[in-house]
Amino acid sequence: MKIIKRISILCLCLSYMILSSCSDDYGANPFDNSPFTVSKLPKVLSFEPIEGKAGTEVTIVGVNFSTATDVAFDGKKAESFEIIDDTTIKAIVSEKTTTGPISVTNEKGTRASKEKFTFIKEAADDTPLDVNLAEGKGVTVSINEAANFHITNGKYENAWQVVDGATPAAEGWFIIDLGDVYTFDNIVTAWDMGAYATDYELLVSEDGEQYTSVSHTTDWTTANTEVSGIFTVGKQDITLTSAVKARYVKGIVKACNSPWAMTVCEVEVYKRNVTGGEDDTPYDENIAVSRSVTVSTNEAANFHITNGKYENAWQVIDAGASPMAEGWFIVDLGDVMSFNNIITAWDMGAYATDYELLISENGDNYTTISHTTDWTTNNIEPVGVFNVGKQDIKLGNLVRARYIKGILKGCNSPWAMTICELEVYKRKDGSGDTPTVPEDTTPMNTNLALNKPITVSSTLYPVPQEAVDGNTTISKWATNDVNTAEHSLVIDLEQEYTINNIDIYWGYNNHSIKTKVLVSSDGINYTECASENYNPTAQAGEVVIHNIAFNSIKTRYVKAVFTAYMKEWELWCYEFEVYKR
Repeated sequence: MKIIKRISILCLCLSYMILSSCSDDYGANPFDNSPFTVSKLPKVLSFEPIEGKAGTEVTIVGVNFSTATDVAFDGKKAESFEIIDDTTIKAIVSEKTTTGPISVTNEKGTRASKEKFTFIKEAADDTPLDVNLAEGKGVTVSINEAANFHITNGKYENAWQVVDGATPAAEGWFIIDLGDVYTFDNIVTAWDMGAYATDYELLVSEDGEQYTSVSHTTDWTTANTEVSGIFTVGKQDITLTSAVKARYVKGIVKACNSPWAMTVCEVEVYKRNVTGGEDDTPYDENIAVSRSVTVSTNEAANFHITNGKYENAWQVIDAGASPMAEGWFIVDLGDVMSFNNIITAWDMGAYATDYELLISENGDNYTTISHTTDWTTNNIEPVGVFNVGKQDIKLGNLVRARYIKGILKGCNSPWAMTICELEVYKRKDGSGDTPTVPEDTTPMNTNLALNKPITVSSTLYPVPQEAVDGNTTISKWATNDVNTAEHSLVIDLEQEYTINNIDIYWGYNNHSIKTKVLVSSDGINYTECASENYNPTAQAGEVVIHNIAFNSIKTRYVKAVFTAYMKEWELWCYEFEVYKR
């Protein structure tokens, strides 16, 4: 009985305690239903599409997205993103994206997808600089079709006229098919100044259907003329406000300045000096990290150059792991970017004493920006098995490039030259060591061969010097041995210059010429830098120009070897010109 009483008393006490805890002054209020939020990590479940290029919109599906603060593709920030709801985000792929997982960040942290988004890089622009893209290309015209080819045949002495039979037409048009999509910013139209269009519009198109106007002039004229055949030629040189990408160039011509038929002698299309759009290269961020690398040797270790770590390295070794005397690497930044600082982390027990850095926008034509032969440092940091020293090179002014090439020679020890990392930065203060780059004083667009000493394999006329006398239509060098399988000439530029273009003026007897261009610093040891076949279509009395373009190279002696003639006559070379363009 006593036990029952004790239990009853205990129950009463517990009931009192529970009821008292529900008062307004102590404990939780049972009628307070205010919600509270528990933040959770985001989770990416899927995304669509699974691949794309810059500008692609990607729909990301997951959970806990409503408080997202960042979206990234392989660690590269999205161009922009929009939170649709707690389970959906739409993000735009940026130009700096690389292939990898998609990650979402909120205030609790970051989580990435298991699957990778595949980034499709747009093909690099390989439009050559200062080369007439329209020469020899197909042309469609509104009228006088028999003469359409004159618009792009590379000659000013003949022309396309806007005539109906022999009667001048009030207007006309032409369309040049460049054969592929190119980037260009300059169009030159050579008119007969006695009959040019006072209303002239230029349009461009990638597909030949949708055209965009890039220039419309109604008040052009010029006093700078030259006589070519029966025409007094004036060049309407139009620089576009920005570079365009197109395959087709259309011209609409109206309102002749005279009673005669409007006359187009030539249309030339060029990429002059495209700098691209607004520069969005980030400051103080290593833009080379995780970028792809091509190397001359030891390909299995190439990624160590840009993997962001100093404890592993790329070494200049052959397949048998033996040190090599020289090597090179090329880092592809993925896009044209601006930078002024390059840091190379070496193993100080095996670094290159001769180290040259070059840059390129298209991966073909490279320019030297730094060449050091006396660098060293006492600032050494042990990292793993390496004693790392950083060669910190500032370039002074910003440069723009997509590709960075390093040429390594002359190891400071018997071991293999060893690069732990290459870092590339855009700095506000241009920090780093000033590079030692010999100033290139080669004048641009100047014929370096003019009146220079020349040696030839044989000559029909007594003065081989006429191949470099500046006269492209009358005087010439002609070979003597008509049955010789090979002819050649050597020009001494009298000092070292940087060159990348040669123009050869051939006469009508020179068909199917194969030309090899070789260069030398000493006149003894030559290196081939170009080899081309050429089939001029000139008729008797005409001169044609064979332009040979190649990567810039420094040289004093230029040698040309000619073979493969169509006719068993002597070669006629009216002029041989050498340029840096």
